Amino acid sequence: MRRLLIITLSTLCLLSLSAAERYDHRTHRSKPTQKYNMRYRLSGTAGWLNRDDKIAGDKSTEGFTMDRPVVAGGTFAVEFLPTGRLESLQQWNNASIGLAFTALDLGQQKYLGQTFAPHAYLNIPLVHRPHFVLGLRPGLGLAFVTRTYANTVPADYKWKGYRVPVQQKTETSAETYRQIANVSIGSVVNAFLTGGLYMDFPIRNGWDITFCAAWQHLSNGSVMTPNAGYNMFNAELGLAYTPSESPNGHHFHTPYSHVPKELYDGVTKKWDVEIGVSAGCRSVYYQDQKWFGAGSLSLSAHWIPVSIFRLGAGVDVFYDGAYRSVYEEFQTEDSDAPTTYYGKTYLHESKTANCFRVGISLQPEFIVGKLTFGYHVGIYLYDPIKNLEPFAEVEKNGGPLKRGIFYSYDMQKVSNGQDGWCYQKVQLKYHCSKHIYVQLGLKLHLVKAEFIDAGIGVRI
Repeated sequence: MRRLLIITLSTLCLLSLSAAERYDHRTHRSKPTQKYNMRYRLSGTAGWLNRDDKIAGDKSTEGFTMDRPVVAGGTFAVEFLPTGRLESLQQWNNASIGLAFTALDLGQQKYLGQTFAPHAYLNIPLVHRPHFVLGLRPGLGLAFVTRTYANTVPADYKWKGYRVPVQQKTETSAETYRQIANVSIGSVVNAFLTGGLYMDFPIRNGWDITFCAAWQHLSNGSVMTPNAGYNMFNAELGLAYTPSESPNGHHFHTPYSHVPKELYDGVTKKWDVEIGVSAGCRSVYYQDQKWFGAGSLSLSAHWIPVSIFRLGAGVDVFYDGAYRSVYEEFQTEDSDAPTTYYGKTYLHESKTANCFRVGISLQPEFIVGKLTFGYHVGIYLYDPIKNLEPFAEVEKNGGPLKRGIFYSYDMQKVSNGQDGWCYQKVQLKYHCSKHIYVQLGLKLHLVKAEFIDAGIGVRI
């Protein structure tokens, strides 16, 4: 863990140094800017870790004792202010790029421990007045945690469970359990997502009081289970310092500068078409200790009304190798198919057809220079899994259900009952050239991650 933190902090410092360059349009080379085009922020954090049945236990039993564990820590950030040369930031209301390091104590040392999260973010002003600034702060990075399932469960129960009975069930009382492990996080390294609404109150001489109400999420996207993930809701309070001018007296463009309207115009290409393919892996259930291949193929068309946003629609083909598994009790002696202990999907026999799903999706995406970030929402048109979930209902029916494209299902049970007919995908793309891009995606069903994949695509 210490080595990981040292490497992460070193990388953060190198990124800070490399980002402090500006592009000279006359020489077509990057050269260092003045040291005063940065903004520094130090803030304290307090909030809570949202409760679920895998984080906090019943107050009457041992194990987790708080309904909402208290979160406390701090953040140090360096922001690189727009100097008028990075047009994509000016298009985002002169947003600034930030690199931050967040350290949080999650409230329960025995089971939850601490998390350390280096991440990048955008500081996007929405309203700016002389004595008040309101804006958004979305970010993405990594989170390293000190407590996982592997180092909190007793050796005798490892990969076998996470609760033990403390009272035998009788006619007058129900059986109760004591939680003995963290089954929300299965890996040391996780993805870190954050979004916040911030307010800055300038004082004088470049000093601001800053406040932010933030949501933070970390998980590994089902690469390694258990993976319920953490959702945290925090408030940040701190100070920020922005030197107002360079030694030669030239003022820099701050995040509060006026943005010329013509920067939003000039979109020469109103439509584009993209074909992308990606691959990844996932695990299904922590007691299985197995990994399966997964991936996607997408064909989409996008309308580009302004240079910072595009709206697309597409056809998605998904592959998830986990659905070749057979539920353990249904396995036969002459079958070599992989098995699962997870009673979510009624997998009675191994079929490759169960691994494929096809859908159509709406794809709004935001553009920051060569990066695009999208949150896609889709509907399955072909989905054999919908007739095999939830397990108890299919078993009661005596075989697969018969559902159409749309059907009713309990949204509160999506994480452990069934996926449903709606899917989502968080998509990040970097355009290496005019026609080639690389991509990273997270496929979801509401708040339940199915898999992470990475790949390449072509823009026509």
